[in-house]
Amino acid sequence: MIDLEDKAYLFFSAMELTVKRCCEIVSHYNNASSALTALYNGENFWAEFLKEDYQKYKDRLENFSFDTLEKYLEKKHVGYITITHSNYPQKLKRLDEPPYIIYYIGDVTLLEKQCFAIVGSRAPTYYGREITELFSKELAKGGFTIVSGLSTGVDKIAHETTLKVKGKTIAVLGNGFQKMYPKSNIGLAREIAQNGLLITEYYPTFQARNYSFPQRNRIIAALCDGVLLTEAAKKSGALHTKNYALDIGIDVFSVPGNITSAKSEGTNNIIKFGHAQLVTSPNDILQQYGMRTTKTKKAKIELNFDENKIYNYLKDGEKSFDDIQMHTAISVQSLNTCLTTMQIRGIIKKLPGNYYAI
Repeated sequence: MIDLEDKAYLFFSAMELTVKRCCEIVSHYNNASSALTALYNGENFWAEFLKEDYQKYKDRLENFSFDTLEKYLEKKHVGYITITHSNYPQKLKRLDEPPYIIYYIGDVTLLEKQCFAIVGSRAPTYYGREITELFSKELAKGGFTIVSGLSTGVDKIAHETTLKVKGKTIAVLGNGFQKMYPKSNIGLAREIAQNGLLITEYYPTFQARNYSFPQRNRIIAALCDGVLLTEAAKKSGALHTKNYALDIGIDVFSVPGNITSAKSEGTNNIIKFGHAQLVTSPNDILQQYGMRTTKTKKAKIELNFDENKIYNYLKDGEKSFDDIQMHTAISVQSLNTCLTTMQIRGIIKKLPGNYYAI
């Protein structure tokens, strides 16, 4: 049975009452339950406060079925925490406008764990993907719960990589649970719900909007001890997360990228202007927080003469087929055979545009 205080916050959420306006109305009545009762009774303050929206709120409240909502939440295994609950994450109270309600599916105890955010481009380069995979894997293995926003690109890679190494991950959504976005990540969302945690401040039927993603990013930042941007362009939405983190005194880290790549302009700039600490290894972060660092044993690679020439040339970075052939002077037929064999053995990867990399 939902108590009156919780009903108030659930109703305010259903009406998409902003955090700022919710605080104003609750402060006036001292608590949410009194505010809801006053609205039901048609007190003048509500009419003055809501103005043209007053009748919409009044009509919705008179027809709102809390019983139906409770059955939905139970059926879909959706829990919720309001700002008055004892288990409300204290970390979120660092925000100027902490969410007054959080809906969740999964292991809610992860909110109290040592968390680290990994965010970045929705369309990362090969370099961005590799860096995100590396840092997500090692930070998760080091003991961090990895937090991101379930978007395409870096967010998705961070969540997926963490799950692959049996780590824990939290996805913070900019939508309600009935309106998952992007739809391409619905399968991933289900996996996170089973092995991690999905959270959102938005009512189940809320559809993502432009403003809801920056709002989501403030929660990502506040839940974490640190934020890492692996690759981001100059106007990347991930920079909102960086700004929120700096505002509340959370560490920001960034990996340097190719200075000729527009996809790295944002991350390079925040390093350049002192908004982020430069890191080149996951251990740079793990050591700073006293987490267990990782030591990767490199397997001995057995290579023939031609394969060794290819491998040594690729140590400098990705190269095209033509560059490799010109540098190594290996015949085209033999080079094709070597590259195919090395791919099968997992020594190198083929990239778009007929490029190769270790």
